[in-house]
Amino acid sequence: MMAEYNPKNEVVKKQYEEALLHGKYRDPKTVKAVWNSINNFEAFTAHIDFKDVTTDHVKAFKASQEHEKNKAGELLSISTIRSTLGNLKEFFDWLATHPNYIGKVDGRIVQYFRLSDNANRAGRSSREKTPPTLEELEMTLKAMPYGTDIEKRDRAMFAFVIITCVRDDALISLKRKDVDADKGIVWQDPRHVRTKRRKGITTKFFGKPMPLAEEIVMDWLKFLDEVIEVKSNDPLFPKTLVKCNPETMVFEAQGLSREHWANAGQVREIFKKAFNAVGLPYYNPHLFRNTIVKWGLKNLSQYEFKALSQNMGHEHSMTTYNPYGKLSVEEQIEAIEKIENKNLKLTSVSTNDLLSEMSRRFPK
Repeated sequence: MMAEYNPKNEVVKKQYEEALLHGKYRDPKTVKAVWNSINNFEAFTAHIDFKDVTTDHVKAFKASQEHEKNKAGELLSISTIRSTLGNLKEFFDWLATHPNYIGKVDGRIVQYFRLSDNANRAGRSSREKTPPTLEELEMTLKAMPYGTDIEKRDRAMFAFVIITCVRDDALISLKRKDVDADKGIVWQDPRHVRTKRRKGITTKFFGKPMPLAEEIVMDWLKFLDEVIEVKSNDPLFPKTLVKCNPETMVFEAQGLSREHWANAGQVREIFKKAFNAVGLPYYNPHLFRNTIVKWGLKNLSQYEFKALSQNMGHEHSMTTYNPYGKLSVEEQIEAIEKIENKNLKLTSVSTNDLLSEMSRRFPK
């Protein structure tokens, strides 16, 4: 009978989990994915001791992944296989320095946990996601209803992402105290706001591309303070209050609660519903960043673009420029055609005039 687990492996796996969570400050969801990768490899090797893993085991596991299927019955994508192997490579690299495994783990196997160069490139590539235009965002925002408290919240969330480019997981963890309405500044406090890598970010409302969005956010803040009378630690965008209707015995939405959402899944559903209502495809909240960055590329100086980059939580402008500023093929062609159509005046200077000018500037 095949062993269901290996006690020695379980001990060191737990130690690695602690190292990722508290040593490298990895997100729990990321650590869970790593744990699943290791478990899959263990199951394939019949839970042999990690000390006994050889390059043959790794090669066989890689070959098996090409025929493995996901829950939907489809073959695993190259990117999924690449991620699994990357997790295992990092684990065995760490294991080789573990006091109980130094000199006992075959150091060669680390390099075997990788795909070919071509497969790696294919795994890193992805289909280009077209971001919404500012016009599409404004059309959607204008069409969103705001008669009920829930509708006001939904519209305000949509507008808030436009003027702050905040990530959806940070959005649902913001508290009222994190926003200074007078200054139009958001402090994404990493102690409770789920920012990427738990980094503290100061974000100024950026309503220039769409003033309507900023107006809606300011109205929402006033509504929270004067109508709902929220407290400083209450969520900026509280989740829907669901109660059982005693007459129908059916659970129904009955306004807003004073609690945060557990995850951003419901936010994405709200955005999807808003886009569908005006006949547009779903654009996830993260794509709003691309829209604002492209506006910035057209309208801002380098100094101003650097400010926009920091406003989004990026330490380096290239972090903003490369992933979010990529032009579509249509935009690329349009920009090149505009350059070609410009009336560029080229002036020529004679050799004698050039020599005279150089003699004047750099006398012997």
